[in-house]
Amino acid sequence: MEIDVPFQVAAEGGSHALGLQRGSNTERITVKIPAGVETGSVIRLAGQGEPGQDGGPAGDLLLTIRVAPHPWFRREGNNILLEVPITPSEAALGAKVDVPTLSEGTVTVTIPPGTSSGMKLRLRGKGIPDRKTKRRGDQFVVVKIAVPKDLDPEARKLFEQLQQTAPQSPRAGLW
Repeated sequence: MEIDVPFQVAAEGGSHALGLQRGSNTERITVKIPAGVETGSVIRLAGQGEPGQDGGPAGDLLLTIRVAPHPWFRREGNNILLEVPITPSEAALGAKVDVPTLSEGTVTVTIPPGTSSGMKLRLRGKGIPDRKTKRRGDQFVVVKIAVPKDLDPEARKLFEQLQQTAPQSPRAGLW
């Protein structure tokens, strides 16, 4: 049987309610999901399968896990990635930004001055626990510079002034 498990439960472990159809009856059971399972993982529930032939003991129920996507986090092995939008001024000057973690609530991350879009900042040990070693992976904060779409005249003037004061060509020497 395939079951859909929320991202948080798959990452941190927990219990998941499940409805089983046995003949004409629907039975509700609670399954313990170990921390760190991923899509394709199989959980065996001994004795919870179909009844054996000729009154024999029930077989095992094999549950194949499908992990539901998370609205913010993306998993890569035992690491998780979180894209965090910052303003151009935060990227240029540096900033302190609050970001969510999987299990520890919100933490403050320091964005260093001169940060480019795509830069990864590591939060050690804030990823998903390894199923065998129990050591946690890391969380990577992936910086995305969010440029304003609509500039008021004053902001536009400031950007033009910045362009004249500190001209740059980030493509120089690339091709």
